[in-house]
Amino acid sequence: MRADLLVIAGTLLWCAVSHAAEPAEPGPAGGAAEDTALAVRSQRGQVGALTLHWLETGPADGLPVLLLHGARFHSGTWQELGTLARLAKAGIHAVALDLPGYGQSPAPPPGASLDLAEFIAAQKLDRPVVLSPSMSGHFSLPLVTGHPDQVSAFVAVAPVELPAYQSKLRQLTLPTLILWGENDQVVSLEQGKALHEWVKGSQLVVLQGARHPCYLDRPDQFHAALFKFLRTVASKRAK
Repeated sequence: MRADLLVIAGTLLWCAVSHAAEPAEPGPAGGAAEDTALAVRSQRGQVGALTLHWLETGPADGLPVLLLHGARFHSGTWQELGTLARLAKAGIHAVALDLPGYGQSPAPPPGASLDLAEFIAAQKLDRPVVLSPSMSGHFSLPLVTGHPDQVSAFVAVAPVELPAYQSKLRQLTLPTLILWGENDQVVSLEQGKALHEWVKGSQLVVLQGARHPCYLDRPDQFHAALFKFLRTVASKRAK
């Protein structure tokens, strides 16, 4: 009986030692690096006389996307909506900027104004896709019409000041996605249709039942249209 117990004990000890000697099964590749890439980072920087704040996420070598915002919103809107997380998970380098006087960007000093081309150059963004809702048209339209070589594509989400740039927009050759709420009472859908006519090859997506901030009313449809467009842009850049 005692001999049997010694044999069993020896067998168990051998199994334990053998198991401990086996190499551990590797975990998911790049776990820590992936977590870092998906983290949303709060950034600050100086562009001329302006101090600016922005949120940044996604891999540094991913397709760069610069997200602006409307007058009632800020960079955090894109985090709250889940847009930043979706972009980062898709391998996109997203930068959501607080325009001067909004969010955590202080108001500009007298006489100073934001030139998005300078911000893009300062942050070394390689021809980003620029997403511009509502009030941010004041900043995006001078960029895409005056410096189209610094941009890969334009996502117009009911931006203001379109009529003032009509002649230049008619000459625009950038890939352009136009997203509009069917029930927009701030910038009429007619302006979205006009923009679609002016920019040759542009795409117009009307979100049914949505108001001016169409991304809030129809986030799933908004993101679906956006990501379909971004895949096309990324594919063209890779060629």
